[in-house]
Amino acid sequence: MASERRYYDDGYTASFTGKVAGVGEHDGRPAVELEESWFYPESGGQLGDHGSIGESRVQDVQAGADGRVWHVVDTPPAAAEVPCEVDWARRFDHMQQHTGQHVLSAALERARGWATLSSTLGEERSVIEISSAEVSWRDIEHLETAANRLLWEDRPIVLHWTDAAGVARFALRKPPQVEGRIRIVEIPDWDLSACGGTHTRRTGEVGVIKVVGWEKVRGNVRLSFLCGERALRDHAWRTESLLESAKKRTLKDRDLIAHLERAAEERDELSKRLRELQARLLADEARARVGTPPQPVAELAETRSREEARAFALACLSAGAPWVVSGALAPEPVLVVARAKSHPADLKALLPELLAASRGKGGGSPDQLQIAAADAAGASAGFERARAKLAQG
Repeated sequence: MASERRYYDDGYTASFTGKVAGVGEHDGRPAVELEESWFYPESGGQLGDHGSIGESRVQDVQAGADGRVWHVVDTPPAAAEVPCEVDWARRFDHMQQHTGQHVLSAALERARGWATLSSTLGEERSVIEISSAEVSWRDIEHLETAANRLLWEDRPIVLHWTDAAGVARFALRKPPQVEGRIRIVEIPDWDLSACGGTHTRRTGEVGVIKVVGWEKVRGNVRLSFLCGERALRDHAWRTESLLESAKKRTLKDRDLIAHLERAAEERDELSKRLRELQARLLADEARARVGTPPQPVAELAETRSREEARAFALACLSAGAPWVVSGALAPEPVLVVARAKSHPADLKALLPELLAASRGKGGGSPDQLQIAAADAAGASAGFERARAKLAQG
């Protein structure tokens, strides 16, 4: 027997007495069915309600294909008739997001002709995919203004019930995807949508709609947006971050972005100059180690990055060394073995022995190997083995 879904006509009842119609499981979790329920089951891009049934905690609500609504709980209630409580903060948040989505989708279509292809009302933020390949902040500003002015007019949300024959009387934004009884959500002179979700009574209860970003998907644009209290919380942390960052730099908040851009450019230039100086120092060190006439180089550093160990080995080869064993104990134990093209050794033939000694992983070619050792002791053992092998000729 299908559960009576009372939230369709009354999304504001959060406390009621429920009669248990069945106890079972949903996806392996204990679940309860009520004869009638104000709990909303996940559907249409809107998440399910949370709350309590007696002493049981409602963790999810799902509807089966047979129309039965299952309230997933931590443990089934003991009584057949129990007090039920919908988590109102969560429910009202979902009502704000869903009503806001209708308002924003209608604004997108009215102002730009962009249809809403899909929507998802998430735990933290909601998204709608729209039929546009591009969007700009000026577009967003125009759309947000239109959508929020509609909210501030505090228009009523009107619900209608019809069927497949009567649905033609409504100029719906998109055709319904259900059969049988069809529920129409109307925002007068703004939007008509077939929808089974929960909505506020008036647009003013949504509070505010704010787009917080977008990305390109499948040739379309996916907008992320927040409504009501979510938008307020998001605005709070962004404002705090902006003002505190500007204060630390003794700037006006409107000057912060330009300041950060200049700082990023200066950082990139300094990084470039630092890399150039490091390369010069490494080349000088390599030439000093190779000497005249050129000699093989074997150096195990206490601290040197993998990139520096490899760069040192290549710099030594450039300075004329016949072969190089360059290692480091930290921060990442590493071993680099390289030889000049004129040297006859096949380094790849040494790889199994060096991997075993260093207890590491790596690879390379006949003229260059790189091994990530298991630890400092492994790097030291591999270093000694490579130096001994190459010194033998």
